Amino acid sequence: MKKHTAVLLILVIIAAAGALALSACTTATVTFDLNGGTIDGSEDSVVVQVSGELDLSSVLPQKQDAAISGWTDEEGNFYGAYSVIVPADGLKLTAVYEGVLKYTRVEDGYSVSATQGYKGVNVVIPEKYNDLPVTEVAEGAFANCTSMLTLRIPDSVVRIGRGALSGCTSLKSIVLPFVGASPSTMQGQNNLGMAYMFGAAGGSSWARDLSVEQISVTDIATSLPNGAFEGMTALKYVTLGENITSVGARAFANCTNLVSVTLPEGCTSIGERAFAECRRAVITVKGAVTSLGASAFYMSGLTSITLGEGITSVPTNCFEGSSLTSITLPASVTSVNSSAFRNCTRLTSVTVNSSVQLYSSAFSGCASLTNEGLVFNGGGAFTFAEGAQDTAFAGTKVDVSLL
Repeated sequence: MKKHTAVLLILVIIAAAGALALSACTTATVTFDLNGGTIDGSEDSVVVQVSGELDLSSVLPQKQDAAISGWTDEEGNFYGAYSVIVPADGLKLTAVYEGVLKYTRVEDGYSVSATQGYKGVNVVIPEKYNDLPVTEVAEGAFANCTSMLTLRIPDSVVRIGRGALSGCTSLKSIVLPFVGASPSTMQGQNNLGMAYMFGAAGGSSWARDLSVEQISVTDIATSLPNGAFEGMTALKYVTLGENITSVGARAFANCTNLVSVTLPEGCTSIGERAFAECRRAVITVKGAVTSLGASAFYMSGLTSITLGEGITSVPTNCFEGSSLTSITLPASVTSVNSSAFRNCTRLTSVTVNSSVQLYSSAFSGCASLTNEGLVFNGGGAFTFAEGAQDTAFAGTKVDVSLL
């Protein structure tokens, strides 16, 4: 299609001799190449003749799935879309666009995604679009959006597609209603945590190149899936909503720079290796835990925890190498498995409320533990599994013959 050049004349009114008059000053001619955009439905270039300053916001082209961000001249200089300049005669400017958030109608509302070239920095997805809820973040929605630093996903979202955040290597902070594909992503499901959202397969090393430091999960979520944040070595702070009841296996495993996390009062189930290797973390457990997995707090910064009556056994390596200072074994506990408290060098107090059988190395390496630190209530007592008597308190100050 042959294009015709549209001419926009801008009259400049100046003050002279105390009165307003039209000036015959020298004018500059500026050509705007719309670069695929349109003004009033036309793709034709726009020519402006101006004397003095030119407000670039007077020429704002439209483009499908994009927004004007500015203009570049023939030397590569960039001018923002709302800049005011003093142009040289013959200046040619070419429009530069960036992607926008795009909304696609789905059965229960709208799905959101970013169009090509999206340059969002602090991105807030709205709860509604066209008076309907935004219920989905599409698969690959923000793929390779390297400009994004923060993201807030509203509580209206009930589905997040795989790889929604893939390639978002600059992302620092995320607020979201759940971790994984949906609020029903349960504890027993593997690889549906942040690895799923970043388009990875999961495991302990997938996220080493990520920059995410802070994550907040709102009150919509009731559980954290297996491997929810596993391997996110840049992660420092996690805030969990008050409705979390379970933390899946390896949920925080190898988050080696995690500084703090608080489990709400209703959180009673913690999966195996959930906090393994979280050495720096201040882990606060508000409620009484009734289900524990093996190595749940292995080599972690945990200092205290309340075990509920539902626990019958302290699992293998459960607190090994942690910062635990005291523990009360409820009457329901009948056994402490191998290396459950091994190398808890700060442990000074153990309260026993039933007859508890100890397995090999149960408390070995607890260098601060003494006979005086063992408190037996009612029928509280220790017995030893076969071969465990010599190892259960090895490397402690406990005299086994006095038990």
